[in-house]
Amino acid sequence: MNKKLKIAVYKKIVSSFTLIAAALSATCAHAQYKPAEFGDAVEQLAGIVGLPVDLSNRKSTISVYCQADIPISGALTNSLCFESSGSFLERQTVKALQEITFIPAENDGRAVPVRMQFRVIYSGSDDQPDIVLLPNLGTLQSQSGYDYFAPQERLYHSTWYESYRATNGPGKVSFDTGRLTRVLATVKVDGSVESVSTLDARGSARRDAAIVEKTLQASAFIPGFVKGQAVEMHYVAVLNYQK
Repeated sequence: MNKKLKIAVYKKIVSSFTLIAAALSATCAHAQYKPAEFGDAVEQLAGIVGLPVDLSNRKSTISVYCQADIPISGALTNSLCFESSGSFLERQTVKALQEITFIPAENDGRAVPVRMQFRVIYSGSDDQPDIVLLPNLGTLQSQSGYDYFAPQERLYHSTWYESYRATNGPGKVSFDTGRLTRVLATVKVDGSVESVSTLDARGSARRDAAIVEKTLQASAFIPGFVKGQAVEMHYVAVLNYQK
């Protein structure tokens, strides 16, 4: 694909996110909430992260799974990323996120801090942009499309993970190559948690799962959004035991 066509594809994707953001603004004027958004973060990342030559040679794609705290300033903190092959793009992404700003979430028109889960997609293919940001980890992609906004945990008080760590639990937050404990929460359109259940927990991790279930029930979220509409959506709390 020639350069002009590649730019056109990129502009089409950006235009799609612009329409989604406009719909979010219109909807959230009535629904109270607005999730954190990327703004011009793709351009910021493109100026910092260099794609490896072999990615282009292989015409392949790498997905880096991340979470970060988005304060009201929009400057990311506490960024964590995971990529299953251990690609240096994982480390490059974490480092780059220290210099990136997003658009903060809002509650009733006021900026609020949240913890956001998202994907950074790097591509060496000629028919898609070099970098794409998606506001989810893709677990609900078959039901909600690729560009849904996953629930974002509010940071106005202790999060489920900080509450869990206060019990001296050994698990680390987010994905990694080690054994995992996963707890599912249903986040309602008002941001409250309706129900929780354990998906994965073995041996001593059952103790951790029980604590996470309890702490998740006390958490509050910016709800999930699909095409500008707040919807009830699942959120998965993950602990890993990688040493």
